[in-house]
Amino acid sequence: MNKINCLEMEEQKIIGCSPKFLEALEVAKRVALSNANIFITGETGTGKEVFAKYIHNESKHQKGPFVAINCSAIPENLLESELFGHAKGSFTGAQDKRVGLFEEAQDGTLFLDEIGDLGLTLQAKILRVLQEKKIRRIGENQPRIINCRIISATNRDI
Repeated sequence: MNKINCLEMEEQKIIGCSPKFLEALEVAKRVALSNANIFITGETGTGKEVFAKYIHNESKHQKGPFVAINCSAIPENLLESELFGHAKGSFTGAQDKRVGLFEEAQDGTLFLDEIGDLGLTLQAKILRVLQEKKIRRIGENQPRIINCRIISATNRDI
């Protein structure tokens, strides 16, 4: 048992000392120091969000917000508005403008849980955000620059 790693895990509210767990924690610690977007896979209940929070807390984005959303819990037509935001009047029921989660996570981390459940159209839009670091609210024409790390997770075999 590596005592130093176990103490670090307790500070982050993570408990575990098996060799595989410590190996996964080391990988998480290394990627936290990079600017890369992260993709986590694993079965339901294995702690994907716990690792995402650990990566956030160990990264340069730690002073920004950690914003999490379960992509499978929201219907896809509403999820696009949740992620990107929308302009007032852009669709029925859009009585006010709304800032999306990409903007809410500015200077922090956006955790997209169960991203494998999304349809290909929305996955393509998210891929575009990863490439361009820009979003457009629904009903607006001007792009908005975003600065957040994106951590995605799924339990599916992609």
